[in-house]
Amino acid sequence: MEKWVHRILCILTMAFFLLVFLQEKTHFVEMKPLGGVVEEVLYPKFTMNEYADRTYQNNLENYSKQNFGFREWFIRFYNQYIWDFYGTTRARVSVGRDGWLYEPQYVEEFYQSRMYKYTEEPDVIKGNYRKEATRLYKLQEILKEFGVTLFVMIEPGKERVYPEHLPDGDKYTRPMGVKAVDYYPVLFDSLDVNYVNFSKYFVEQKGKVDYPLFPQTGTHWSNIAAAHSADSLFRYMEHIGKKNIHNISIGPAYYDKTRKPDDDLEQMMNLTREIPKVPNMYASVSTDNDSTAEKPKMIAIGDSFFWNFVSEIPMDSIFSDYQYWYYNSTIYFSPNYTSTSEIDLVTELLGTNFVMLSYCTAMIYDLGNSFISNALVHLCYSDRKINSVLDGIISNMKNDENWMASLVEKANSQGRELEDVMLGDAKYLLYNNPEAYFEELGEEGVPQVRNEDIYIKEIKSMIYASPQWLNDIKLKAEAWNVSLDSAVTRDAIWYYNQHKSE
Repeated sequence: MEKWVHRILCILTMAFFLLVFLQEKTHFVEMKPLGGVVEEVLYPKFTMNEYADRTYQNNLENYSKQNFGFREWFIRFYNQYIWDFYGTTRARVSVGRDGWLYEPQYVEEFYQSRMYKYTEEPDVIKGNYRKEATRLYKLQEILKEFGVTLFVMIEPGKERVYPEHLPDGDKYTRPMGVKAVDYYPVLFDSLDVNYVNFSKYFVEQKGKVDYPLFPQTGTHWSNIAAAHSADSLFRYMEHIGKKNIHNISIGPAYYDKTRKPDDDLEQMMNLTREIPKVPNMYASVSTDNDSTAEKPKMIAIGDSFFWNFVSEIPMDSIFSDYQYWYYNSTIYFSPNYTSTSEIDLVTELLGTNFVMLSYCTAMIYDLGNSFISNALVHLCYSDRKINSVLDGIISNMKNDENWMASLVEKANSQGRELEDVMLGDAKYLLYNNPEAYFEELGEEGVPQVRNEDIYIKEIKSMIYASPQWLNDIKLKAEAWNVSLDSAVTRDAIWYYNQHKSE
């Protein structure tokens, strides 16, 4: 009998490993994908050099960890076990009271502020806020000249609206720092920067509305709260942009099964069972039938709160075009671009009607993610002048032996070309402190200097739209033996220089 038991156990064990192997190779059982961000690990290519220094073995081990059969099931079962027995999670999630979940940065923001991520000195961070708010005002006023309305939407934070469910903050021993979400509105008011403050409004509305402002197991404003906020936002945009925009109608609220992204933190935990939670509320959203309303263009730059708008609001019925520049990096909802590194920034900005910077309480410390200074520089100076400044910075690098040594070390450690590292560092220095390289940007008031290429592009458009003017330049192109566009550009530059003082 004992021999048969051993045989059966051996067969079952072999069958188990065979199933795991088959699942890894064929994926014959469809698995629910795990939540969270996973960086794909490719199967390593065998070389003797990498085998000798154990690089191949390490890469193969990392690949196996991510691709073994039934991996998703094993991870979910283990996560459920530690959640059920210990009330904790391996995900980047803070577990609060009553089963409420928070992202760690919001807990940190509540108990001490995230100022300490940047500096220990309150006066330093206040100076940084003032500098960025001043740049923002200058950018706002310059864009206004071209018919573009810039504004900030300060999003709420779950930690402020529902602090009673936060985990204990005993580990946060630093004194309370200066919070960006409190300091920026003061600066915006003094500088007359356009902004709408949903952070303050949500705290005021808690207890006055009959729907949850934040979901128990999600990190963003609830879908229904986002819909009501969008209604207020579009009316604010009508006011500051002096445009008649389609308004939205929000139907009666109703209880329903939790939808994305109202459970995004729970999804990151990768459990086998749902966490018991209070029901979530939803409402249908539609647009009005105003035949006189415009459909403007908008660029939204900011954090992930904007996804709730996309989930709940019929954006295509309100905007003729809208782009979402996620942390001023990845571009969503654009047919032409996927990254801000690919775009002509000035062309994109001057081709829209609204630019919205959208940041919540824990993320507003990086307001704009370098967009503000980058846009300010490019609206004021041509690519030729900017490249000249960058060349000067790179020249200083080459003349500094210690600087060059550090750049070479950086290039080697990151596996990048030295020239690429030098250019990247030069751009960082320029856009992190443009006032040090362009004197006009450091002066009080709105800079008067403008990127001449903006006007030259406009003049070129005028030329192409004028048959007589274009025909005259065709003759010049033949005489000069250059392309038509080169001749148009020459004439546009001449025309600009003749009329720029007018």
